[in-house]
Amino acid sequence: MKRRRTDPASLEAYVAAARQLRTALMPLAERGPELRARTGGEAFERARQARARFLSSASGLARRERKLAAHWENAAVLRYLHGRGAFVPAEELGNRLISHLAGGRRPTLREIHELDDACAHACALDRHQHPELLRTSRFSGSRSTTRSPIVDQAELRWRIRRDLTGLTLENALAGTGTTREAERHLAPWLTHAADTLDTPMSIEGLEDIAAQWRERRAPYMLANPDWADVIIAPPIPRTRPSWWWKLTHGEEPPPAR
Repeated sequence: MKRRRTDPASLEAYVAAARQLRTALMPLAERGPELRARTGGEAFERARQARARFLSSASGLARRERKLAAHWENAAVLRYLHGRGAFVPAEELGNRLISHLAGGRRPTLREIHELDDACAHACALDRHQHPELLRTSRFSGSRSTTRSPIVDQAELRWRIRRDLTGLTLENALAGTGTTREAERHLAPWLTHAADTLDTPMSIEGLEDIAAQWRERRAPYMLANPDWADVIIAPPIPRTRPSWWWKLTHGEEPPPAR
């Protein structure tokens, strides 16, 4: 199969058309629904024409650029026209990759895969934000919902490490766009937080880490958000873990005395 070669003039037209489409869409996002209904006719038409020009400019390009165009155009329309905030990171990533083309730098396959994952994650997050469309990822970080929300440093460290272990296992078996995005953007923080918690900390320091954990995991751990809804407590007296406990529970803190 013969590969398509993209000439510089076609790339310039493609980048220019993308900028025109984004420029046409952005004013629509700045208007409320009622104002758009009254005054959006001309703006919608400009956006429609800009979209047609952009898709036309992409139709003759190589497969990589066409895939980039499809992902970015979809994310841009959902972000600006429909006000779906979940698509902001995907749209900005796609726009950045298109902007690189102006300097002659084509997106790498790895970047296209990252954009794939960003769009898939945006879809999952969007469905979570709109309950009528809810379909969550299989990954929940942890399925346990019976543990007490009152945690000490040992329990907090274990919960964060369990998030990291579950994420790693999910991607090793059969990852999704959401879990791969979490591995890129959340896993490094989980690793750093778990390492930090190896050293004794004050209650205030633990509360700060717990607050960051809740905020950072929220876009990814859609199926079990309450796993991070914890109340920090001083060290809890616990029974000494037996060898059987260590074998069957790993690093999980043993029950309180």
